[in-house]
Amino acid sequence: MATKFNLFFVPHFNERKRISPLRLKICKLVHSNQALQNPVHVSLISSGFNARDYAAFENELRGFCRHEKPFAIKAEGFTSVLPDRFWTGIHISRTEKLARFQKKLQDLRNKHATKKEKHIFRPPHITLAFPAKVDGLKKFKNPVVSMEFDRITVVKKEEELGPYRIVKHVKIG
Repeated sequence: MATKFNLFFVPHFNERKRISPLRLKICKLVHSNQALQNPVHVSLISSGFNARDYAAFENELRGFCRHEKPFAIKAEGFTSVLPDRFWTGIHISRTEKLARFQKKLQDLRNKHATKKEKHIFRPPHITLAFPAKVDGLKKFKNPVVSMEFDRITVVKKEEELGPYRIVKHVKIG
């Protein structure tokens, strides 16, 4: 398998430190640990991709981020539970600024990917447990309501079923 790259927003350490115990608690309750294979993150593009030239992609990503300004993203007050999708997590409010930012990132991804893909605008979210039987799961209070969106994390996957590993954080602004 060729190396796959993806773009995430990984919250800062203090925010991850507050989200991680909740994620661990929920994973234990629903007997699923697949969500624990990746860092706490918000996916910014539709899916992982194989880059034709990673160095050129990274240079263009840095240039793009240099001209953007950091902004705050807001999360809902309580976790969401979607039994029909076997998912529970924290929904992030989709602002016009975030949607525009994701669209630009998707265009950049398609420019450097071996295979272009149309962006599927799923609601931005942090997965707490998936796949899991969450039918009887109650909603929990979200430990983080606002996060500073000031960097993009480039991650890569070496094996098809392996986890993503952090390659680089690219600062915005």
